[in-house]
Amino acid sequence: MSEADQWNERYRESDRLWIPDADASLKEAMATIAPTTALDLGCGEGRNALYLAREGFQVTAVDFADVALDRLRTVAANEGLTIETVCEDMYSYLAHPHRFGLVILANIHPPRPARLDLYAHLREIVNPGGHLYIIGHHVDSFGVTGPPDRDRLIDEDEIRSAFDGFTIETLTKVSDIADHGHAAPSLVALLQRPSDPTTA
Repeated sequence: MSEADQWNERYRESDRLWIPDADASLKEAMATIAPTTALDLGCGEGRNALYLAREGFQVTAVDFADVALDRLRTVAANEGLTIETVCEDMYSYLAHPHRFGLVILANIHPPRPARLDLYAHLREIVNPGGHLYIIGHHVDSFGVTGPPDRDRLIDEDEIRSAFDGFTIETLTKVSDIADHGHAAPSLVALLQRPSDPTTA
């Protein structure tokens, strides 16, 4: 069974797998960013994509689980929102040329080598002057919630190194209540790519 099939099975086991509210730190970050084109990678049921669309962003939502995307499309249709949904593995999607003013990577935890490769793609997909928002389980959450493999968790040094040359607007731990009631720390990063593409 493929990873996409495994996730589809997880989604089918309940009416909703994740909480419907967008990440609180994303809402806070968007207070200073004007609506633009936005990409939500690994969007799941679309809580962040839906929030951005409600705020006037032109959103593309990518996930390989069609069950989750169907739920996103249903909510968007009921609210009269326009969101482009793409059922594709994020690495495959990123292999093609795209550019966005805002890129969201929320709670995606591949092994470190794949994660660093993902970061390299993210550096290029953000428009010069655009923003990248990342949230994921901090290494300090190990053993409490999130992936049981410490290699899949992130820390501040990893973000600083992977996005050298970007302006760090936010890099902090937060302990918002998560999907399953845990308050273990997540790392939040809001980064801006330099306006001059030759310096990024």
